Amino acid sequence: MTMLRTPVLASGYSTAAGPGGLSSWEVEAPCDDHGLPDPRAELTATATGQVALGDASWIVPLGSMLAVIGERDSRLWLVRSGDLSVAAELDLGGGLPCHAAADPTGRLLAVAHYGSGEVSVIELDSWRSGPRQVARLQFTGHGPVASRQEAPHAHQVTWLDRGHLAVTDLGTDQIRILKYGPAGLEQIGSIETPAGFGPRHLVLTTAGRLQVLTVCGELSGSLLTWTRRAGDDVWAKDWHPHEPVAASLRGRSQPSGLVARSDGTLLVANRLVGTVSVITGARSLTTWSGQLGVAEEFDCGGIAPRDLTLDGDRVWVAQQDAGTVSCFTRGPQGWRQRLSLDLPEATHVLVGVTV
Repeated sequence: MTMLRTPVLASGYSTAAGPGGLSSWEVEAPCDDHGLPDPRAELTATATGQVALGDASWIVPLGSMLAVIGERDSRLWLVRSGDLSVAAELDLGGGLPCHAAADPTGRLLAVAHYGSGEVSVIELDSWRSGPRQVARLQFTGHGPVASRQEAPHAHQVTWLDRGHLAVTDLGTDQIRILKYGPAGLEQIGSIETPAGFGPRHLVLTTAGRLQVLTVCGELSGSLLTWTRRAGDDVWAKDWHPHEPVAASLRGRSQPSGLVARSDGTLLVANRLVGTVSVITGARSLTTWSGQLGVAEEFDCGGIAPRDLTLDGDRVWVAQQDAGTVSCFTRGPQGWRQRLSLDLPEATHVLVGVTV
């Protein structure tokens, strides 16, 4: 029987049982007569590696390396993907760093510091001297939700091109547009969200001649979409908002992970209600109706799904409260769990990374 083998890598926070870090597995799936994964067969997994780092919250693949962010440790670890050994590390200077993204060249890593409400840029290509910080920008402001918006809270960084970034600021209800250049980081504009929305994560997709920007609101339990004509690199202008829609049909949720399929369908993980929603919207080559809605919603085994990742038809969920990394697929009877891997306080999952 032919087997398809897929590497899976996930991060987790520290627990009373010990420090968090990275864990890796090799997942095997029997193939059918055409060499494709058999959707009816069970998946099996073998543990292939583990490294204790601390409160690992996010992983960014960098060729043969992995950039791992330690949230409460305020550390950056550069880890060799082959054997999960640490090649270098850097003190990120506090501020609860929770998310990071590499620029299109792979030379720079932008880091969102949730606690201090700022963004830093790390240069990665000077391996002999190790990674070093080359820029930092502190935000100001607050929002109307006193318990969560008393100050800026940068939650995600997204490189829009080689010189521009979008930062979701949960604390001030805006998507900040930054420019990075020889002078460092500067804010050149922002996209405002409704008061109390609490933008957490965003995805940028295209629909023919349109750019489509979708953001999940952790505090509002909704999704909000903007559109504009593609090809315009003045990133802070000409966005047209559409009406927000609920992220879940099961009640008020706290949307966390947000990913886009190639067909424009979105998947969002819903904390509090413990589900994953499949979001669809009408689109064509030139228009976007903005009428997003929940087409399907399935339980994912806990109440705090932290992150989700797509692997073809498979949906992988890092289930923080349940302490698992679970795989789901959709069959004739709907969505079902295919595999569950134990990982206390799971925070992020990647699939297909060579480990």
